[in-house]
Amino acid sequence: MKKKISAVLIPIAVTSLFAGCGGGSGGGSGSIAPATINGVAATGAPIANAEVSLKCASGDASATTSTGGAWSVSTSGLVLPCVMRVPTSTGQILHSYVTGPGTTDITPFTELVTAALAGSTDTEAFFNTFSAATASAASSQLPSALASTRQLLASIGIDTSSLNLMNQSFEPASGNVYDDALELLRTQLSNNSTNLGALAQRLVVGTVGATGATGPAGATGATGATGATGSTGPQGTTGATGATGATGPQGATGAQGTPGSNGGAGVQGATGAAGPTGATGPQGATGATGPAGSTGATGATGSAGSTGATGPQGATGATGLQGTQGATGSTGATGPQGAAGATGVTGPTGATGSQGATGATGPAGTVSGLGTPGSASTSTGAQCTLGTVWLTAAHYSPGLPANGQLLLIADYTQLFSLLGTTYGGDGVTTFGLPNLSSVTPNGLTYMICVSGVYPSPG
Repeated sequence: MKKKISAVLIPIAVTSLFAGCGGGSGGGSGSIAPATINGVAATGAPIANAEVSLKCASGDASATTSTGGAWSVSTSGLVLPCVMRVPTSTGQILHSYVTGPGTTDITPFTELVTAALAGSTDTEAFFNTFSAATASAASSQLPSALASTRQLLASIGIDTSSLNLMNQSFEPASGNVYDDALELLRTQLSNNSTNLGALAQRLVVGTVGATGATGPAGATGATGATGATGSTGPQGTTGATGATGATGPQGATGAQGTPGSNGGAGVQGATGAAGPTGATGPQGATGATGPAGSTGATGATGSAGSTGATGPQGATGATGLQGTQGATGSTGATGPQGAAGATGVTGPTGATGSQGATGATGPAGTVSGLGTPGSASTSTGAQCTLGTVWLTAAHYSPGLPANGQLLLIADYTQLFSLLGTTYGGDGVTTFGLPNLSSVTPNGLTYMICVSGVYPSPG
């Protein structure tokens, strides 16, 4: 640890002279003879090529860090103590508190100490509002701020008892005890899914010790009152009728009853009337057949019967073999070709005459059968390709008549992107359709697709 030399305050007129060297940790404010404040700005890795700003009890100063994070500034014109700040490459801003010339670092450790001094995690506001009025109170709180910071770091497994958190000369490289402690802080913050601001908040609210053991569970609270019974819901629909159950077994036959007693003999009835005549008896068997009579004379021959129907046609016989092909006759001799006549000599090309003057434009002509278009109206139908023109004889057709009318660009943005102002319009709010009236066959209508499929290059 760098040896500390105490500062001496000597009144000179209305200001005082502060002289000393090494790391200072005393409080109070006063003017200082020209000396140097220096240190290292690092997060574990050096904070290179960054601006270190000092805001003192009176006066401001600045310096730029080297590639190794080192910086130095003269105390000339400054009244200490001062608050310092430096931005990191990630946009985070670290602060520190300097009480005298010599070494004062700017690291995540000094950021925590500065938050404890400010009593707030908004150390940037502490820097911006620092003045002689707030310097004395801040310096007097420095010892307790250092102690609270060490206790907080110990609670997350970082022992800083051998380090000077604010004023230690060190090199930001692996193997340096101060730099290794900074690297351990970065690892612990990552492992615990927290950040430097959350640690600073613990300093501000005073929860710097290790987390205590979980207390015993509290007694179970009394059961709340039973809520009121809800209103009866609507009756559900009647379920489907269930299947008919199987027929049960037949019951056993009951026991036979006791026979009743015989009744007494009845009185003899009167003699009944004579019964009807009985049915006729069956017929007797047929007698035996008598002998056959003699054969009668042969009858006359009957007339001939009609001719029977024609029988079906017999199957077609097999096709006979094809005869042999006759021999091909010989080709006749080709007649002799006549002799070609001789080509005549080409005459010389005559000189080109001068072009005559362009005649005046004649009046627009008319073509019989054209120029009287029909009056087809817009209708719905199959989709068409935007900008396509077709001729129709119908009274209704998709699209609009191509009669040169102006359309609003806002209503037909895609069609405007294809036609532009080729056929008229100001190109700001309106554009024109082609006017094909003069070339339209009488009674027909040229239509143009204004709402359909946007064409794409083939």
